[in-house]
Amino acid sequence: MANSNANIKIKNSDLETLLVEFTEMFKRLNDKLDIIIESNDKILQVNEELLQKIGNQDSKKESMRIEPDTMALLSLPSALRKTAMVLYRLEQATADELAKETKRLRAVESAAANELVRMGYIKKKRIGRDVYFYIEVTKEG
Repeated sequence: MANSNANIKIKNSDLETLLVEFTEMFKRLNDKLDIIIESNDKILQVNEELLQKIGNQDSKKESMRIEPDTMALLSLPSALRKTAMVLYRLEQATADELAKETKRLRAVESAAANELVRMGYIKKKRIGRDVYFYIEVTKEG
């Protein structure tokens, strides 16, 4: 009997050690969760500030514009990148207008813009006899 009591005491001491270890682990986990919650609160606050800045802009169209994806632009060949950047600045342009800005031939700009259309970076529409290229404006959130 004394031997089985000793085994029970050892088991109880092992349980106490395990409980202490679990308590410490839960405390560390709780600290990490607090850090995550604080980070999330900061992200939400920054997001709210950005939304307020967008709402305070003079032009609604400006608040709806989305910057082109930097990595996507960098992956484009330089000729297409130049056309995309000029088009973003102009918002909407014909091949002639693009050519005036880039100082390249109209045919070169037309080919570059049509390639960007095929790749899905820009859109085009016909108004009368003119074809206008543009970056589609979308609403965020």
